[in-house]
Amino acid sequence: MRLHRHIPCITAALAALAVALARADELPATGSLPVSDVVAYARAHNPELEAARQREAAARAVPAQAAAWDDPTLGAESWNSPRATPYDGADNNILKLSQRLPFPGKLGLKGRMASRDADMAAAEARATELGVLEAVKQAYWDLWLADRHLAVYTRDLELARELAAGAAERYAAGAGRQPDVLRAAVEQTHIATRLVTTRLERERAAARLNELLSRGPEEPLGTPVDPGPAHVPGPLDRLLALAREHHPELAERAAAVAREKDDVALARRGYLPDFDLTFERFYNRVGRDGYGAMIAMTLPLPFKYRRDAALDEAHARLASEEAMRRRAEDRTAAAVKGALATLQAAAAERELLAGTHLPQAEQSFAASRDAYAAGDLDFTALVDSLRTIESTHLEHHEAAAAFEKAWASLETAVGGELPREDHP
Repeated sequence: MRLHRHIPCITAALAALAVALARADELPATGSLPVSDVVAYARAHNPELEAARQREAAARAVPAQAAAWDDPTLGAESWNSPRATPYDGADNNILKLSQRLPFPGKLGLKGRMASRDADMAAAEARATELGVLEAVKQAYWDLWLADRHLAVYTRDLELARELAAGAAERYAAGAGRQPDVLRAAVEQTHIATRLVTTRLERERAAARLNELLSRGPEEPLGTPVDPGPAHVPGPLDRLLALAREHHPELAERAAAVAREKDDVALARRGYLPDFDLTFERFYNRVGRDGYGAMIAMTLPLPFKYRRDAALDEAHARLASEEAMRRRAEDRTAAAVKGALATLQAAAAERELLAGTHLPQAEQSFAASRDAYAAGDLDFTALVDSLRTIESTHLEHHEAAAAFEKAWASLETAVGGELPREDHP
């Protein structure tokens, strides 16, 4: 069977593969929406990240230019050429090919300095990625928190309706009071209003996340997945070591110091001359044709003060970058310590709410309902108990979201993602 007979099948297979890949690249409009999928989508589509990558690519193209020789020069001269005669009637014609030759090592240093600039651009691109991904995760957990608030208010609205129905029954039977019925109606309206405002907050959170993903503000998003267990990575020394190894600002400052060291070396070579080499071909009207060569060099010493100033400038820039590197190390260590402390506080609050406050609030509300049904508790205290359980649920979800946001901030401070299965 000939190859061309397979072409329709191959084309169909490639088309199906392209469609599958395109669909895999899309985010679900319904169902679960894992944070890992959102992060992957942001890496592929965020325009700020793409711009940073292109700046790095542009910087990577500079070293080859900086280390290259100047273009050679081709010239032509004509001596004693009368106006009435053609060009080849001149007494002497010369073709010249010239090339500037920098002192050995100068171009190599310029290329290395450009490579350091490219390393700095790569570090800046990495810092941009960390900042964008942290913002994406923050927006993701804002969306998750809005969904959890909606679930709490929906549940509490049903509970308020049950309490209102019970109050109305007791009032109809002569065992309750009319203010209790009115208070129940007010509570229903209060919770319903919060449902409406929370839906608007979810739309705002979804629009913010879509913006970071370079999607339309109205494009639907699925439901964020609940966070996993809240454990705190550590110890601090390990996180600081990771930051020293991976944080892009430290890498950028190290590249800057290396660049300025090369600049000092280049400034020292400024005292050395450059050369101009010229080859000539003579075409003589009278006499034999011939060849010639010429070499010339620059004389840096007559203006030595300029080289001295350039060397002083290079040393000052190097000292400045070394100081900036120390400042970056201090700032990174403080950022890691602060982010870890915030994470520890969020983890403690989340654990306390989940393990103590939330069960106690649930038990208190159940006991209050039973007491109200038995006539041992007034309706105002029952509503207060409902509000207590509502606020406790909200605080629990807010603490969970705060923990995840603090985790994202710690990853930015460290300079990379931290595995969630690590335990202290």
